Amino acid sequence: MPSNSGRNTLSRQWELLQLLPTSGSGATARVLQERLTEAGFPTTKRTVERDLEDLATVFAIRKNDKSVPYGFSWAPPSSFQASAVSVLDALTLTLAQEMLKPLIPAFMLGALKPRFEQASSKLSALTGQSPASRWPQKVASVPAYLPLVKPKIDAACLATVQEALIENRQLTCSYYSAHRDQLNQLILNPLGLVQRGEITYLIAVAEPYEDARQFALHRMSDVAITEISAKALCGFDLKAYAASGAMQFGDNAAEFITLEAWVNDGLLRLLRETPLSETMETMSCEEGGWIRAKVADSWELEWWVLSHTGSIAVTAPEALKQRVLKRLRRGIELYDDE
Repeated sequence: MPSNSGRNTLSRQWELLQLLPTSGSGATARVLQERLTEAGFPTTKRTVERDLEDLATVFAIRKNDKSVPYGFSWAPPSSFQASAVSVLDALTLTLAQEMLKPLIPAFMLGALKPRFEQASSKLSALTGQSPASRWPQKVASVPAYLPLVKPKIDAACLATVQEALIENRQLTCSYYSAHRDQLNQLILNPLGLVQRGEITYLIAVAEPYEDARQFALHRMSDVAITEISAKALCGFDLKAYAASGAMQFGDNAAEFITLEAWVNDGLLRLLRETPLSETMETMSCEEGGWIRAKVADSWELEWWVLSHTGSIAVTAPEALKQRVLKRLRRGIELYDDE
């Protein structure tokens, strides 16, 4: 059985092979030593040079001696196809896999499954050797809102939607409308997928309409791809669509308003740390202050204002103020009915 020292050397040298470039003038021993340290294998430049000398007797490693310091890389064509992941790759895969699952086509995700498993195994095996391998245990992510249980998405439905997007085909489905409590039969021209919190949305144009709409994947059933090519939406860009505030569920995704409001001292301090917009203005006054910010006019904005009831009073625009007041009065009525 190899000693801990032997295992450490083998792990370090394997990581070194992963770090060698496959083109260009190569990476110097100093650069490789720094990258090994970043990956959790602190060592010296001289040790890296000795490792490279030893590895070069087995692998096709090229030393570029045209200039000093020398550069090291794989000799073209590379005779080494490393199937293992590096420590940094393993960290990335481990931290990203949950978020990636709904957004990667099923057949690609299946191909990545061995890599995910390999990444987890590598980090577990190196826990006692590489400090970097323990990073997933040191970080966590929690939502800044009341956490909800993720809705279940039928795996076949997700795979079919992803295939329709890749093949640029129309699809048919049954879609449950929660607001109307009814099941509709739809023909959709898919445009893209957006992950918003726990819910995955298909952005698509529903026949016979001509605007982009959002369809929660967990409400879709009986999904099938047709032989008809999906109709393109002129000028549509998924990144621009998401950045426009469309996913905040406004009546008009592109409509922005200038919010003006009085806020108490506590909320003012929070907003100065995390503003509503890059150009938000604040002004302190007795027991609080005033804010002014350009924001998307949406249901989400109303929910945010209502969540700070007692700490904020909207003064403009008047339409938003009246909508908030209407909700507040309705809420009071519900308690009065008891």
